[in-house]
Formats: sequence, structure tokens, C-alpha cells
Amino acid sequence: MRGPRFFALLTLGAAFGLFFAPSRTTAEEWSTIKGQVVFGGKQIPPPKPINVDNNQDKQHCLSKGPLLSDEWTINPANKGVRWAFVWLAPAAGKALPVHPSLKEIQKKEVEIDQPCCKFVPHALGMRQGQVLVAKNSAPVAHNINWTGLKNPGGNVLVPASGSFTIKDLVPDRTPVRLSCNIHPWMLAWLRVFDHPYFAVTDENGKFEIKLAPAGNYHLMTWHEAVGYGAGGREGVPVAIKGGADTDVGNLELKPAENP
Repeated sequence: MRGPRFFALLTLGAAFGLFFAPSRTTAEEWSTIKGQVVFGGKQIPPPKPINVDNNQDKQHCLSKGPLLSDEWTINPANKGVRWAFVWLAPAAGKALPVHPSLKEIQKKEVEIDQPCCKFVPHALGMRQGQVLVAKNSAPVAHNINWTGLKNPGGNVLVPASGSFTIKDLVPDRTPVRLSCNIHPWMLAWLRVFDHPYFAVTDENGKFEIKLAPAGNYHLMTWHEAVGYGAGGREGVPVAIKGGADTDVGNLELKPAENP
């Protein structure tokens, strides 16, 4: 027969079990951050045509029409800026909490292609631990030249229908510059992060960062034509409330020559 001591131990064990039980992840702890990066100047700069007249692959490069620079890609209907990086940053010396479903990297490869004398996409983000596959789906040779601060860089020929995998890229305070020496106007940008909370703006300048942690953080923006956007290197404060979307509205990119 079980005595009072047994039930006392059982009650004590249950109490300890409750005390040390792992915390549950609830929807109230996470949010989707939404917003739009918009051009803040007076006049939208027109797309710049690229001159390929002196290049040996001119016929292929122009096979789908004239080439235009991607430095400024702006939707005139809403002033949305494409190809801007947006990411979440914690307070100094702290790490971002990461949603359990995002801790493990599911997709190990991130791809960039060179189909018609331009990089596609023009800007992309990746997590540390992923690899960048530089493809060449064109019928002519390209090369991939990558340079950064903490990333030592390299320069590799990529033959027609070939590819090259770049490994061991690390987070840095500046993006990795991607170029092709055979077609010197070709340029793209890559940022490497140690967390999953980043995005690149779409054709309307819009972005979405899912399953971001609730709390007070900073939202950073960077674009090749102006560098850091709203808030500069500190970004803009953002209070993320779990259980609902966090809409930060418009984030302006205002070039100095176009106040």
C-alpha cells in the first residue's frame, strides 16, 4: 500500500517537472515583418542603357533586346525600389532569437545565373552554411569574380552550360561584389547573414520577413546606389509584436544628388 511519503514524492516530482519543462513556442512570440523600400528623390532616374558594342559576344548579349543597368530599378507607379537588402539586427552584443523551424538550413544551395550577359538575380541573400552555385546557362563563356572584406574572393571561368560552387562564405558588414571580367558591365550583390531574417525587395520595392522574433530590434536597409538607407548604419527601430503582422510602412532611399 502506498503511503503518504510516496504521494509527497509524486507531488514534488510533478512540481519539478512543471518547473523544468521546456517552454513552448507560441504564435504570440513571432511575427511577419512587411514593408516597402521607396525612392525618396524628386525625380526617378531613368534606366541606363549598357553599351556592348565592343564586346565579342555582342550578338548573344543583345539577343533578347537592349541591356539596361540594374543599379536603379524603380517602379514609377509606386516609387518602389527593387534589389534593396532589408534585414533585422539585434542590440549590440546580442543574438537574434531564431524560430525553431528556421534553425536548420533546409536549402543548402543558393543559385545565381548568367543567361544573357547579366546576373540573375541582381541581388540575393544567403545564410552562413549555404553555398553559392554560379551557373552559366548561356552558350558563351562567363566567369565569376567575387570580392569582399572577410570573404577572400576568387575568379573562376565558368564555361557555357557550366557552373561553379563557392563555399565557406561568411557574414560581413559589406556585401560580396559579383562580377564577370569577360563582360565588364555585369554586376550583382550578395549578402551573407548568420540568421534567417533578411529579404531582397521585389519589383514593387516590397519585402517580407517571416517568423521574426517579437521584441525591439533595428531594421536595416542597403542599396548599391546609396549604401545604407533609412537610419544609416544604425537602421530604424522596430517594435515587433508577436501574433500579428508588423507593417513598417515605407522606408526611403534618398540619394544625396537627388534630395
